[in-house]
Amino acid sequence: MDLRSLRYFVYIAEARSFSRASTLLRIAQPALSRQIRKLETELNAELFLRTGRHLELTEAGSMLLQRAHFLLQQAQQAADDIRSQAHQISGTVTIGLSPASYEMIAPLAIAACATRHPHIRINLVEGFSAFIYDKLLQHELDLCLLHNPPAQQGIEFMPLVTEQMYLIGPGKNVGLLPVKAGMKLESLPLVLPNATHGMRLVIDQALGSRSDKLNIAVQVDGFITTKAVVAAGLGYTILPLSAVSHEVASGRLSATRLRRPEIPWTLTLAWNSGRRTIRRVEAVRTVIFEEIRRLGQSRHWPGSAATIHVQKAPAQESTGQR
Repeated sequence: MDLRSLRYFVYIAEARSFSRASTLLRIAQPALSRQIRKLETELNAELFLRTGRHLELTEAGSMLLQRAHFLLQQAQQAADDIRSQAHQISGTVTIGLSPASYEMIAPLAIAACATRHPHIRINLVEGFSAFIYDKLLQHELDLCLLHNPPAQQGIEFMPLVTEQMYLIGPGKNVGLLPVKAGMKLESLPLVLPNATHGMRLVIDQALGSRSDKLNIAVQVDGFITTKAVVAAGLGYTILPLSAVSHEVASGRLSATRLRRPEIPWTLTLAWNSGRRTIRRVEAVRTVIFEEIRRLGQSRHWPGSAATIHVQKAPAQESTGQR
């Protein structure tokens, strides 16, 4: 059934006049007559009785009028829903996060996206930086949050926040002393990742020749395990304060900022630049940047606000397909 013919029928039936309906619709009366004849032919029933200057509904016409309002309303609702869907961002965005950022960023990303983009589903993948970076290169991830990634053709980076590294030690009442300013790294038993780990590379590069003199008591690639080993009094490690803020606050770990040298640790958002940006990916990317910037500027980022640098907002890009 043609919706236009049905709409014209309602106008005529309620006005009880072709001429009045013609005026309301701003359509020539002959055109209205043709639409009604077409509708009557389709339904194989007369819809109006023409008695002189009066127009009355037949039984079929009365039955159709009772249903026509509902049919037109449903059609309008369907059109509205489809138009709304066209502007609604939906789908799944897969984000890779390193252990150093997972504890803080995962709840942040899920909560913020649920509020601002409730139809986007977030899929999180945790792994060491090299692992999730490789998945990004293989196009298995939409976005990747990692620290100090190496430059790579086809990958675009957005630095989010730069922290300074801290010397992390046990709390009180364990075998080793809590950390304090002035401790020399070379004299401490250290718990660090292996030499090819991203964080270890950053530390070794910052220390230069001093890295050869470090006493690596235990090599641990696991982020949680490293904190547990240090908390047990079996060594010291080097981490950003945000990674241990809860443990330091509870007294389980102690921390002092490294100053000679300072070691910057930059949390970076990465994505493939070789394909057109998908709307849902760009939306999540924007949410993550804005939420991290908000935390840093409001000094709610774990650790001292003096030890972090929040990046400026990037230039807006044009959106691509959804």
